[in-house]
Amino acid sequence: MVLSGRNVLLVALTIVTAILPVKAEGLKFNLAFDGLFDNREFKGDVMPQTIYGMRLTPEIGIERGNHLIMGGVSKIWEFGSKGDIDPTPVLYYKFTQDKWSASFGNIPRTHLQRQLPDAFLYDSIAFFEPVIGGTLIQYYGSDLEVELYCNWFSRQRMYDREAFRIVNDLQYNLSFVSVGYYAALTHFAGSIEPGHSLYEKFMFNPWIRFDFSEFMPANTVLKLEGGLLGSGIRCRTFPDWNKYFGFLGKIEAGWKWFNVQSTFYKGDCQQEFLHDPDAGIQFHRSDPFYNHTFYNKTRMGIQFYDDGNIAFGFNWNIHFTPDTPIHHQQMITVKYRFEPADFFKKR
Repeated sequence: MVLSGRNVLLVALTIVTAILPVKAEGLKFNLAFDGLFDNREFKGDVMPQTIYGMRLTPEIGIERGNHLIMGGVSKIWEFGSKGDIDPTPVLYYKFTQDKWSASFGNIPRTHLQRQLPDAFLYDSIAFFEPVIGGTLIQYYGSDLEVELYCNWFSRQRMYDREAFRIVNDLQYNLSFVSVGYYAALTHFAGSIEPGHSLYEKFMFNPWIRFDFSEFMPANTVLKLEGGLLGSGIRCRTFPDWNKYFGFLGKIEAGWKWFNVQSTFYKGDCQQEFLHDPDAGIQFHRSDPFYNHTFYNKTRMGIQFYDDGNIAFGFNWNIHFTPDTPIHHQQMITVKYRFEPADFFKKR
């Protein structure tokens, strides 16, 4: 969902008008800034690209007991772009009770317990689509975390498809061992214009993780993770689901400000119809490197500063796929979060 500049102003005036009668103690204010330089020197069938820009997300709202309503916008500026990128509205209601919460509206992805891995969601799509349009239900336990959400990311119009994704993920922690899964169903229907096929994809990734950090010297990180990555894909022009399976693993090691993470996949290609103009990356919504029978991504990162609210760092990613030269990627990220609980409280 996008808004023109005039509509953004109307939304802002509506929110301000609604909250004026509320006492200052009930007001909430959040501000998020994300800066990104992402130089992708990709080869073969993966398109090279450079993304250089920033995203600003201010929010203001009202909290009363278990109820919260927030509104704002998320605006992206891509440097060098000749066309303006319309701001995306942020407007959601959230109810919290004990360990449960339910949200409805255009919800920032930062509210998720866990961000989807690249095998499920391409990081560039996540950057340019910073909100989930739909419903989010979450459970926060001492050892168990579960969430379920529906992201309706495209409304049917003459040339736009009706498309949504339902996601469920879980994580259970037991000492230094964690188990969990990601599951997603993507429905990619037709537009009003006739002649388009309907596609569907179900993905499932159960995993187990061993975190040996507590047994290591101070400021040291060592984690091992592995699991199944499976997909069922169909085009309704044909009756059958096509099934694809592989192994997805990860090793992470770090000390203080330096971190190395190696992700590897071995198995079937996971993105049938990727090069079909009627489906493509907008249907799969995941990293196109997973359309290979083998893939390794090794990330070497330096975190120059991180105090929880402000962070900036550099990553050098090296991607390996069969029968292609090595892919290189350089990334600089800047993050700023301003979420004061008592910003509007009277002094």
